[in-house]
Amino acid sequence: MRYVTITLIIFCVLLASCSGSDPHLKKLTQDVYSQKTWEHPLPPYEFTSDGCSCWPDYEWIDCCVEHDAIYWMGGATEERKQADIALQKCVSQKGYPIIGKIMYYGVRVGGVYWLPTPFRWGFGWRYPQSGPPNNR
Repeated sequence: MRYVTITLIIFCVLLASCSGSDPHLKKLTQDVYSQKTWEHPLPPYEFTSDGCSCWPDYEWIDCCVEHDAIYWMGGATEERKQADIALQKCVSQKGYPIIGKIMYYGVRVGGVYWLPTPFRWGFGWRYPQSGPPNNR
């Protein structure tokens, strides 16, 4: 139980230190959202992105916002895996294959639906829901 408590404290510290309020990020977030064709029902929470969630928002920030859009909507487990692979490929294609691989493993571990984080799989839905009804 002590390790769970320590892990939760570390997550809270990380979350408090990771926020995206950059005007460029907000515009990119709006652009990505408006360019997608969304299936209904949509999540009750508005789409937001913090960029690369505690990573530097470098040349790959657009990859992260695209990834956030898919994570916001949530859905089936296989969709999450495909989103994570797409993030890795996008970052790798920008010339950073090692960073892409690290990010892939980071989102596989940190983006699980059962952690109540603002970047979890299906974060647009009320916790613990992780996607549209009847879609897991």
